[in-house]
Amino acid sequence: MNPRFLFLCGLTALSSAFGLSVKHERGSLELKGPAKRVVALEYSFVDTLLALGVTPVGAALGSQGGDRGAPPYLRALSAKIPATGSRAQPSLEIMLSLRPDLILADAFVQGEIYPQLAKLAPTAAFQSRRGSLDDLNAQTLAIGQLVGREAAARQLLADQQALMRKAKVFSKKAAPAFVAAVVTPKSFTVHSNQSFVGSFLEALGRKNALGPKGDQTQYEVSLEGLVALNPQTLVLFAAPDETPITQEWKKNPLWQKLSAVQRGRVYVFDRDDWTRGRGPLALKLMVAQAIESRLLQDAAPSAAFRGQ
Repeated sequence: MNPRFLFLCGLTALSSAFGLSVKHERGSLELKGPAKRVVALEYSFVDTLLALGVTPVGAALGSQGGDRGAPPYLRALSAKIPATGSRAQPSLEIMLSLRPDLILADAFVQGEIYPQLAKLAPTAAFQSRRGSLDDLNAQTLAIGQLVGREAAARQLLADQQALMRKAKVFSKKAAPAFVAAVVTPKSFTVHSNQSFVGSFLEALGRKNALGPKGDQTQYEVSLEGLVALNPQTLVLFAAPDETPITQEWKKNPLWQKLSAVQRGRVYVFDRDDWTRGRGPLALKLMVAQAIESRLLQDAAPSAAFRGQ
């Protein structure tokens, strides 16, 4: 098991006869007992809670403020959960009315309003949006401890590790490094080996060509910058209802010079499911698609995942 994950888990919680103490991005959170009424302000928290058999009393599932709403795989599962606004614009009034005994917040997205959240209810902040696979796994354990489902969380992680070991068998040894990026109509944002999807694919046996840029695990790159990187494998995360910037780039001769394009190794996945869920349920879907797409095998992508 990854040493960093073990280190993160070691910092997570201490149980005692008087309750539990969980360390998070803003210090330590002490609860007298497991939380029963949880508000989740990030999709990964909703995913994790549902995987643990806990339904949050409210969640930031709204699509206002530029947010696309819950990822497709999570929509049906979370349809009956009361919305507390969007991740970028959660409603303090709605949260107050739900009487939570725990709020799960993203250290990056809700960092500025953390003091206000903490006044409403005990609040734990985690690095979800900017976290790695190890960070997200440590969160699964922490959330399990906070809601009294630690054993279930440990089982989830054990099952996940076993599934990823099986998937890793499909990975072609010495396959060339990949560049992974979220593509929107206006941007091309690469995900380094310290991002969630970037570290996830590395855990499955493929090598990420990029590390962080300073403290940024994700950062924008131009077409010229991509050509300079010249990856032999390109993994794109796009929304089915958008026209990504790469459609325009394909009209440029520079695009055709990319080794990944010439090799026919451009894979396209749904960015909503792959980069916004980031929990145990999303990971099962991602493992299945990583195999089905033939990305792990370094083979030409299957039709459903082929770049147009």
